[in-house]
Amino acid sequence: MNEKDLYNSLSGDNLPVYFLCGQERYPIDKAVQMLKNSLNPNFRELNFTLIDSENETDIDNMVSCCESIPFMDTKRVIVVKNSDLFQTGSKSQSKEQMQKIMNYLNSPCNTTVVIFAPMQVDKRSELYKFMKKKYDIYQSDKLDKIKFSSWVSDKFKSKNVIIDSHSKEYFIQKSGYLFKDSEITLLDVESEIDKICLNSDNNIVSVIDIEKVSSTVNDNDVFKFIDYVFAGDFRNSHLMLYNIIGVQKNAILLLSLLGRQLSLLIKIYMLMKEKCSNDTISKMLMLHPFVVKKCNIQLKRYSYKELLDLYNLCSDMDYRIKKGQIRENIGVEVIVSRICRNKK
Repeated sequence: MNEKDLYNSLSGDNLPVYFLCGQERYPIDKAVQMLKNSLNPNFRELNFTLIDSENETDIDNMVSCCESIPFMDTKRVIVVKNSDLFQTGSKSQSKEQMQKIMNYLNSPCNTTVVIFAPMQVDKRSELYKFMKKKYDIYQSDKLDKIKFSSWVSDKFKSKNVIIDSHSKEYFIQKSGYLFKDSEITLLDVESEIDKICLNSDNNIVSVIDIEKVSSTVNDNDVFKFIDYVFAGDFRNSHLMLYNIIGVQKNAILLLSLLGRQLSLLIKIYMLMKEKCSNDTISKMLMLHPFVVKKCNIQLKRYSYKELLDLYNLCSDMDYRIKKGQIRENIGVEVIVSRICRNKK
């Protein structure tokens, strides 16, 4: 099922069950809102149920809600989010409980619309395999560059605002949506577009308009941050760290980039020990000569052992953050401070 088919179904004859999953929540949230808005406004809250459980899902309660008759309306809407139902290895649900929900899904109530909207699914799970055989699945992944560009154009157009190609490309870069591991969503981007449109003159958006109101981070900011850190610029490193984290709210991304830079420095260090020239290193590692030259300057601050120690510290910090042993912002601050303070 594609997005167009999904919205056509939601605005017409609803299916009894929808399975919408994926990291990009914007189209999923829109689908949920469409169904909610289709309910009688006078009794909407009585006929709309959201089941949002990160741990155990009460299947008895869920099935009971699904089988309930709508109150003064033609249908009920049940939304199941963040459920463990589509994960393998979960001990919270017995086989009997899982069979109970599959029995309902085999013969769903015609006055109830159920939306399963998990962010993550394990395709090996029993319920996922069952749903895949019986119902269409809508997978909502992050947009690629071409689709995202088209989406941005459509959003500005829907608000009767003109944006030229240069300004649009600038906005796309500024949004941070296409960054690797970025947690910026389409909802975040739409919010930025709304602000820009409200502050534009004569319904025409320029780079200046974007710069005035946009609070996101571009690639250059991230590259500058890395340069400041490995140049030992403690003050500017931390200023940019707080700025980037404040906007993207993804300290893990910065930790990953710091680890990658340390790994790159270690590789270049080893190749230099083998008497490889900058041109040879550039070709072997598929790097621009300018990048190799800049890394050579950074290497003057570190010994091989120091690079290894810092890289291992990054790996250890990543593990501790993911285990919940330390807050990610604090963990990245520690790494930045250690790299900056290093003196050969």
